Amino acid sequence: MPDRTLDLRLIRYALASAEHGSFRRAAAALNIEQSTVSRGVRSLEHRVGVELFERDHSGIRPTPAGDRFLEDATQGFDHLLRAMRRAEASRRGEHGELTVGVSVPFILLGDLFESFRETHGGVSVEIVETTTSASWALVPQRTVDIAFVAKTHGNGLPRSLHLRDERMAAVLPKSHPLAGASRVTFEELRLERFILGASGLGPDIEDHLARRMAKLGIKPRVQLHRVSQCNLINMVALGFGVTVAVGASPRAARNGVVVVPLAGRNVISLAAVWMESNPNPALKGLLDIVRALGQPGAAI
Repeated sequence: MPDRTLDLRLIRYALASAEHGSFRRAAAALNIEQSTVSRGVRSLEHRVGVELFERDHSGIRPTPAGDRFLEDATQGFDHLLRAMRRAEASRRGEHGELTVGVSVPFILLGDLFESFRETHGGVSVEIVETTTSASWALVPQRTVDIAFVAKTHGNGLPRSLHLRDERMAAVLPKSHPLAGASRVTFEELRLERFILGASGLGPDIEDHLARRMAKLGIKPRVQLHRVSQCNLINMVALGFGVTVAVGASPRAARNGVVVVPLAGRNVISLAAVWMESNPNPALKGLLDIVRALGQPGAAI
């Protein structure tokens, strides 16, 4: 019974021999001894149980069975080489999958992911939007590989890196009395109804709002809605209340609203959070970019 255990080198010898029409020229192309090629092809023929080549003084040519075998072998060999290249690319982080948790508006990460896509275009990126606290929980569970959140816990696990601070702004209807102001304070907004997202930065902004209003002896009126930031802005235009945006362009006007910067130090800190023990090669590629954008010495 033929031995079905194949050495890939033998297939390579046979393919080269068929391409060059002789064992001698195949050996020269492979930079090995002719005897190694001819013995290798003989061994391959023994293992598959058929003669692959006709041999005479003018050279070699595939038999009908050899033609079919080499045609199939070529396809399989190409698939194998492709699989090996993909595996190596995956090891380098050029291919694979990356799951990213975000509680911050994804637009704030645009430059980071633009750079990542330029160098790791073969990586499939999945975005999971949730709250900051939920993102922190998902990282050690490996549900997400990395999360971009509004603040750090400072407990050492997961690891985190402060990226930058983003200013906060009030989003008001164009008809609002303060719509023309260059700056607005929380004291001026103390009677407003704030509408915030239940996911994303909504809970973080609500906490910030409560702390600032408490200094004024005021408990803010807050409603959380399970909608996107875009829909919150549309709701502001329709008179549902006012909202707070992060990283918005001052004085930007759209959909019947204006964006007015908040006076004072009203910022949200952006941070990246990940587990050092996560072996995903694609994560390393993203972290190289994250660290380049982060503030020196800000790692926790």
